[in-house]
Amino acid sequence: MINKHESRAIRVEIRRVLLHVWDPIGVRDEPNAQDEYDCCLGSLFHLLTTGATDDQIAEYLRRQGTEHMGLQLQKEAMYQTVAALRQIALPESSNGSTTGL
Repeated sequence: MINKHESRAIRVEIRRVLLHVWDPIGVRDEPNAQDEYDCCLGSLFHLLTTGATDDQIAEYLRRQGTEHMGLQLQKEAMYQTVAALRQIALPESSNGSTTGL
């Protein structure tokens, strides 16, 4: 199981990836908008810790950008972000059981 401390650390890293790799609306350097993508943290945490495929994560990101931000994003363009998300260290005990959500 992932404890609260590990969960928070993973979410910090997800936020970093969303701001510095994904950033579809360009808020990376806007101090007052650093929480702009926090609505995605819980879902991405779940996807990463429950064995979602790269395609599922890419589709989630595409949908967020398209449906919630009004952008025209292509799924193929999401794979750089997926690769960065896959670099986040997950505890070995991460087998779909999580706490701290």
